[in-house]
Amino acid sequence: MIKSVLVCLEGSPSSEAAIRVALSVARECEAAMTGLAIIDEPDIRGGAATSIGGASYKHERDDALMADAHKDADDWVAQFRQRCESVGVPSQSLEVVGKPVASIVSEMQHHDLTVIGRDANFRYSTQAEDAHTREAILHRAPRPILIVPESAPAGGLSRTVLIAYDGSGAARRAMLSFAASGLARSRDVHIATVDEMGDLAWRMANRGVQILREVGIHATLHNLVSPLSNSDALFEHGKKLRAGLMVMGAFSKSRIAEIFTHSATRSLVEKSAIPLYMQH
Repeated sequence: MIKSVLVCLEGSPSSEAAIRVALSVARECEAAMTGLAIIDEPDIRGGAATSIGGASYKHERDDALMADAHKDADDWVAQFRQRCESVGVPSQSLEVVGKPVASIVSEMQHHDLTVIGRDANFRYSTQAEDAHTREAILHRAPRPILIVPESAPAGGLSRTVLIAYDGSGAARRAMLSFAASGLARSRDVHIATVDEMGDLAWRMANRGVQILREVGIHATLHNLVSPLSNSDALFEHGKKLRAGLMVMGAFSKSRIAEIFTHSATRSLVEKSAIPLYMQH
């Protein structure tokens, strides 16, 4: 059961959606929230070597960027606390100085679920985009992650869930942790496997259904044979079901459909219009 939710703060519309979804999860599970704001001093003060004359300018520039970063973090934390208080969710907040990946992975070990905006940029002071942090966290995460796109529905997590299952260790861990989270019991759960051979897909999906049945979760089986890519086939089927949440493994070698290879995982994350509950 989820009792502690970590949400990463960085001020973008993507993180705004993440906070909104995290609050809905916390209220549903009666969990506490922790907001994490990161000041990436190593990146701000790092960079290319400068001339003797330019060193003084760079130092002043870095100090100004650090001051801005601290102010931004203070603002994000204050807004987070206010939002939690307004809906009666117990909360605490952290401001840490360090590299984003290491800071998030270290803190997420103390929480049951970590929620991150899909397009969050934790290195905004030095670069325009930051897909590296998201991917590195998915590779190293010791616990489940909820990736939330900016387009996530305002009403919180959907009551219809699609589990993408391929028999890999990551897929099994994601499915079982979702079952244990408490979120599955109040939802209409569907399991889908994609493969060129429908009978193999059926057997694999049925295995997932049986695993969930053993932990008290009923799920509906779907075996998908499609000319589309695996990720597109899953998205299309999710639309037909009106699923508002997908559960999947991350970056692992699948046994039959290869749903969760590196390229497929990236495609699912980048294209998804709904939150993704993921585990490595």
